[in-house]
Parts: sequence; C-alpha cells; structure tokens
Amino acid sequence: MKTAKQRIEPLIKVDLRVSAGKRPSGTEVMDPEPVGFIFGIGKTGLTPLERKIEGRYAEEQLSLEISKSAIPEFFGHIFPFPLRLKIALDPFYLNLKIVSVSPADAREVVRAMAEITACSGCDCGCGGHF
Repeated sequence: MKTAKQRIEPLIKVDLRVSAGKRPSGTEVMDPEPVGFIFGIGKTGLTPLERKIEGRYAEEQLSLEISKSAIPEFFGHIFPFPLRLKIALDPFYLNLKIVSVSPADAREVVRAMAEITACSGCDCGCGGHF
C-alpha cells in the first residue's frame, strides 16, 4: 500500500534550501543554505514565506522576485536572515527548494516555540520582539 506524501500544514517540520540569484534558480548572490522550522507556530500568524509554501510537498521548488528590504518580514521568526548577499542586487530572485516535510514531535514543537519567545529585545533580526 502506498503512503500519502506529507504536505506542509501547521505543526509540520519543514526543511528548505534557500539560495538567491540574478535569475530564477541562480545562486550567484547567495549559495544554498539550509533552513529548518516548524510550520505555523509564529506569534503573529503565518509569515509570507509560510504562506508561499503552505500546502506544498517535498521536492517542490519556487523562485520569487523580492527586494532586500522585504527579507526580514518575509522570513520573520523563521530565519534571522542577516542579508548574506554577495552583491548589492535589488531586487533579486529568492530560490526555495523544499527538501523534506515530516510530522514534528511534541518536543520539537515545544522547543521551537520556546526559541521564538526566548529573544529579549536584541537587534538580531529574529522577529521575536515587538
């Protein structure tokens, strides 16, 4: 019997490869970098990134034209993205590959929620202070 593929929905663990380029699928602006998170646990609802990948499956890819100034809001609490961009290209293509999608166990959910609320007001870009 064939098992159904897990789709991205709340409390699902998601692993992405994020890169950036001058064109869709390009990596000349930022080499692929892993990003892992539990979907849907942010304090202020879904981030723009989560809205873009909701309902998708492992191995799917997407490219989005985005400006550098939109990056902190786009990732929110998921990835304190310090703009590791090699050139001053604006806008650029943000390339996402969904590497894996799997159920998160209760400990992972609790740990992720604690990490989101742990930051006490620094200027780290984590999105955890308002």
